[in-house]
Amino acid sequence: MSKKYLLLGTLLASPAVGLSYAEEKPSVTIEPIEVTAPKEQTGFSLTVPDNETAKEEIERTPGGVSLVTGEEIQNKFVGSYEDSLSFVPGVYARKRFGEEVRLAIRGSGLSRGFHMRGLNLLQDGIPFNRVDGAGDFQELDNFTTQRLEVHKGGNALKYGGTTLGGSINTISKTGKSDPGYRMTVEGGSYETYRMNVQGGMILSDTDLFVSLTGMKSAGFREHDDQKNVKFNANIGTRIGSSAETRFYITANDIDQELPDSVSRSVALNDPETANASSISSDWKRDIRSFRLSNKTSFEIGDDEQIDIGGFINVKDLFHPITPFVGVIDQQSRDGGLFAEFSGLTSLQGHDNRFRIGLIGQYGFTDARVFQNISGSKGALTADADQEASSIALYGENQFSLTPELALVTGAQLVWSKRKVTDKMTPSESDSKTYTAFNPKIGLLYEPVQDIQLFANISRSDETPTFSELTQSGTSGFTPVDSQKAWTVEVGSRGTYGRANWDLSLYRSWIRDEMLQFTTGPGIPASTFNADKTVHQGVELGFGFLLANGLFSEEDRLSWKNSYTFADFFFDGDAQYGDNDIPGQARHFYQSELRYEHQAGWFIAPNIEVSSAADVDFENTLTAPGYALLNLSAGYRINEHINLYLDARNLLDRKYISTFSTIVNTAGNTAVFYPGEGLRAFAGMRVTF
Repeated sequence: MSKKYLLLGTLLASPAVGLSYAEEKPSVTIEPIEVTAPKEQTGFSLTVPDNETAKEEIERTPGGVSLVTGEEIQNKFVGSYEDSLSFVPGVYARKRFGEEVRLAIRGSGLSRGFHMRGLNLLQDGIPFNRVDGAGDFQELDNFTTQRLEVHKGGNALKYGGTTLGGSINTISKTGKSDPGYRMTVEGGSYETYRMNVQGGMILSDTDLFVSLTGMKSAGFREHDDQKNVKFNANIGTRIGSSAETRFYITANDIDQELPDSVSRSVALNDPETANASSISSDWKRDIRSFRLSNKTSFEIGDDEQIDIGGFINVKDLFHPITPFVGVIDQQSRDGGLFAEFSGLTSLQGHDNRFRIGLIGQYGFTDARVFQNISGSKGALTADADQEASSIALYGENQFSLTPELALVTGAQLVWSKRKVTDKMTPSESDSKTYTAFNPKIGLLYEPVQDIQLFANISRSDETPTFSELTQSGTSGFTPVDSQKAWTVEVGSRGTYGRANWDLSLYRSWIRDEMLQFTTGPGIPASTFNADKTVHQGVELGFGFLLANGLFSEEDRLSWKNSYTFADFFFDGDAQYGDNDIPGQARHFYQSELRYEHQAGWFIAPNIEVSSAADVDFENTLTAPGYALLNLSAGYRINEHINLYLDARNLLDRKYISTFSTIVNTAGNTAVFYPGEGLRAFAGMRVTF
């Protein structure tokens, strides 16, 4: 490798990874080179590494990360991130309605009572958020998931992430990872029916994966019907012996009624009730979307790789909500290009891994609002063009000081712009540019194989979305600055005997956190910048293999646990003093006991326990804690047919799943989303 590349990789360095297998055992550094068979014949893919390779890569990160494989979630009913990420410590995903959840990591976007902010969502490593940082979840199809990669906080820098929460990357199945054909049929409570057909094939140097899902459900609550059709496909082909290109296509047709939030009393006593306004005004969130992306990878020698690609998202949104807001009718187009150079080299006799990347994005939205006439469009009340653009240059470097100890450094330089052109009131047009530099440094220590200790310090900088910048009561953009934070993290992960664990402790010192404040006459309580706040917590996952051969030779009994402690508070704020920041329960615990029999069946009871949570910023209103009992079970009839059952809230407890935060109890307090009652879903998966 030339000296100029070595210098570039070192100077632009950034957090990367930990100790590779080669670093643990220097004597085998060159052995991964395959000499017995072409990579294509072993299912190898340059563009989409397999789960084992991805696990090795993610565990080189000196911080909180998690990986969930598709196999771990295929034998249960998965409707959203609440289900697929249920045992990932630190991820707070609670259902609002349909497939929408309140999603936060380390307190990201706690003041946001709708959709999402503060996280980078990706599909196959390619940005899935809107360019301004807002995000939706409904367009992802869990049936196509090969794995989910969660990088918490500054550990998301490898994807150019800049937010406090980090990133969630959904990796799609390919023809190489999932060859063959599969049909899944599911049904259950609330007249829920879902069917998926998918197939993967390998044709010489080309592989193809196609999936089609259809769903219909009446929902747990009134005005909670949903139906959707989701299509996903990707095709990859080798270009000679050292390159591969892959195209992805996603198309969605989603109709979702919105029951909205209700009062605390209604949520706990009559949870199936919808907000009356949501029925009379026919609240909905209907999406038609299309996504096309490409990733092309080139091998350079044995240890270096270049990835380049681009993407475009086209989305139409029809969204009747409150009579005050009206009918949101938007057509958006987002696109971008990316490039990354990564590799492994030797520097003064020490292994050195590096990654340098560039992501550029541009988004345009024709944002119109109409009067809501019983769910139909009335007179036009707002008409604006929203433009968002960003460029992120990032790098990461991992230098092995010794075979056991790695120094990780990293940085990202980010430029972003927000612009609104108001067609009805030109004087309300505005634009603003943001820049940020976010460094990171960390250590990863592996004293013995399969046990790691880590520590890191990182900075994040989060630009406001259009929802924060275009609030009512101000002229032009609302004066909301970007949210800045320094985060310190220490932890450990590993396996010892029959035990495994994943532990992270973090503390973030935040300036200008975007939260809700009362600012004065003419400007309603809404999102503005706090002065100083603190987020700190514990993310702990641990498990044990309790027994092998308990009742038969090859059965097993295992125990899995996930605990999240979230302590978020103001630091001498002028309005709230040292109050707790509402939005998330302080303690959240899940535990599952799983018995698997050699005859092909399993049974897995699990519990979910949440403490009470503050709802308002004055800390006078809470959502009560709860405890739920659930059960999963399955039976593999033969190598082609699997049956499974997913039963939840077996004791039919009434509880509050999540809520929107409010300033105080003087105004509207109907901000609660009821948890769902006793329900069960059964599925059959047939593989050909």
